[in-house]
Amino acid sequence: MAPQFDWTGVVDYAKRTAVEPPRTQYELPGVTLEDHLGVPVAVVPLWHAIVTVRLTFPPGDKAQLATAQERLTQALAEVERVYPLSPGGILIQVAYGLSYFRDRIPAAVTDEHFPKSVMAGTEGQWAIIDSLRFPKDPEELILEEHDVCFHLKSDYLGHLDNTIAALFQPGEQMLNGLPAENTYVGDLLSVTSVRRGFAGRGVPKIMGTRLGIPGAEHVPDGAMLFMGFTSSHKDGLAQGNLASFETLPGYTDVKVGDYFAGGTAQHLSHIGINLEEWYKFGHKGRLHRVFNPRRTESEEVLSPSQSADTVVFEEQRDKDAAEHKIIGHNEQMQFLTRLKEDTVSAYGETISRGTVFFLRQDFNTVENPFQFSTSSPISPTPRAGVHFIGMSPSAQHFEKVRLEMDGVEHQKRHNLPDENLGFTKFLVTTHRQNMMLPPRAHRSFPLAELL
Repeated sequence: MAPQFDWTGVVDYAKRTAVEPPRTQYELPGVTLEDHLGVPVAVVPLWHAIVTVRLTFPPGDKAQLATAQERLTQALAEVERVYPLSPGGILIQVAYGLSYFRDRIPAAVTDEHFPKSVMAGTEGQWAIIDSLRFPKDPEELILEEHDVCFHLKSDYLGHLDNTIAALFQPGEQMLNGLPAENTYVGDLLSVTSVRRGFAGRGVPKIMGTRLGIPGAEHVPDGAMLFMGFTSSHKDGLAQGNLASFETLPGYTDVKVGDYFAGGTAQHLSHIGINLEEWYKFGHKGRLHRVFNPRRTESEEVLSPSQSADTVVFEEQRDKDAAEHKIIGHNEQMQFLTRLKEDTVSAYGETISRGTVFFLRQDFNTVENPFQFSTSSPISPTPRAGVHFIGMSPSAQHFEKVRLEMDGVEHQKRHNLPDENLGFTKFLVTTHRQNMMLPPRAHRSFPLAELL
């Protein structure tokens, strides 16, 4: 008898490059590093898309939720059989709003499994909380309540377009020229917004100037982001699973092996950028407002080091404010996003002082604010902005970090004008939501199999 062979897996292009999928969703297989004058920088995927949805079937329908879990699992697996799990293929992250857990999962199940905060003053709270308004938010800010958020990224725009169509649009769809057979889940949900953008070296200036966005002509050639400086430094992004609920002590009650181990608190927002006002500052002024007023890198350096020996904690931050009357964006928050001392993780690894454990996956956009939305008016006038995605061990931790970005206390204490406190003055947040990004094993309707 001939040995068993899986003939259905012959056309499996994803297997050309063998990848062991990480436990988390936020670790990105295949992302490489390049050297920026001695500074290691992650070459993140070029094209990004976010699709938010609300579920269409009624709460309490356990059978339908179980079916939805099975179908989404099958759909994502089919996409990943065609496209490699890498920037050259496609990378998909699926996050869930609090409405999903409140409306779809019984309290007895969430009480047992949902991550709880252990941070002082918030003990016992869910580690995902409703998003808040901060002191410098505009009145028109919208606090969103989507059930599910899909974040897709790839070096190839066509991969995103084909995958979005296959998942959410009825009818015959193709994935890399192959018929999509079991990917459609659009009958289970209603798309509430589509948000697109990019994070490529030189692309912000190209896109901004072609669209006539005011101030875009001042974006440095080769910059990855509209504000000029690189954000994807290896030393400025949490490595491995440091952003997960369980990895570092003091944030949540999640333990290694728990249902949501490998998950994280995800923040999603859209932020408009006033490029004209930002680029009124020269290189030195922008450098000091992004990093700190003691940085001296020359104009051609778009990726100043963010290694541990450059980290600013509270004492030096306050000295900078007193002596220079400027607090840079990075130094506003590093005391909350970097380890203050060597720490042993839940996995027994010693993590060095100064290591960052907050992860950003933000990307540029020219939308105003989105490509498509069912709840917000959309302007045809292009606008420089960023779709911000941040991962943190808990939403309570993120809220503390974001509050420091407004820096009201430090501004009053040191009598600082708005333009000398990071770069918040030049940003306008239009939408915001906190979500749960579960581990990869539970990315399809988490907890549904336990009902």
